[in-house]
Amino acid sequence: ASSCDQELQSALEEAKQPQKDNVFIPECAQGGLYKPVQCHPSTGYCWCVLVDTGRPIPGTSTRYEQPKCDNGARAHPTKTKDLYKGRQLQGCPGAKKNEFLTSVLDALSTDMVHAVSDPSLSSSRVSEPDPNHTLEERVVHWYFKQLDKNSSGDIGKKEIKPFKRFLRKKSKPKKCVKKFVEYCDVNNDKSLSVQELMGCLGVTKEEGKAETKKRHTAPRTNTESTSSSRQ
Repeated sequence: ASSCDQELQSALEEAKQPQKDNVFIPECAQGGLYKPVQCHPSTGYCWCVLVDTGRPIPGTSTRYEQPKCDNGARAHPTKTKDLYKGRQLQGCPGAKKNEFLTSVLDALSTDMVHAVSDPSLSSSRVSEPDPNHTLEERVVHWYFKQLDKNSSGDIGKKEIKPFKRFLRKKSKPKKCVKKFVEYCDVNNDKSLSVQELMGCLGVTKEEGKAETKKRHTAPRTNTESTSSSRQ
């Protein structure tokens, strides 16, 4: 797929030609990605796209208003971790970054355990964990819910503040804290999606893990049903 920057260049060239003043010009985010909301000013229509390919998402177009789009919608959803592979965290090189991410996840895990076991904190909405999630995935989903006070599916500017405070207080080395939120925000929209939080904390789905689980349990249920029918 062509990157947004390339499409932008060719659209700007085309728009210079006479009678071409209503050419669609895409809006780009960092790294060749598309912004999740794209608009065509001359018609007043806006719609959501997949941020990695720019392909419109069916059924999302609105006129004279902004549609609600998922900032992390991609054609290749498993690639979130790859976005962070080559991404530099300023002032926090490789080994330091690993130490930092470990300290953040440790602190979050501890907080989650406290919240789950302390009845006075029941207001912190601990939802039923997904059995297919690893412990680290559960921790990130749990913490994301705590931050996302308005349940918009994104942690906005105000909601990021407690996360920054948490990082300053609970994680080390301190140099890694400074630019961490910017590092997480891959599409540069000043808010974090759960995919971005997962990706920048280095928590990724263990591919095939859920599949093997299902495979092990399937034969057992078959034998149970045959033995009960025999009785």
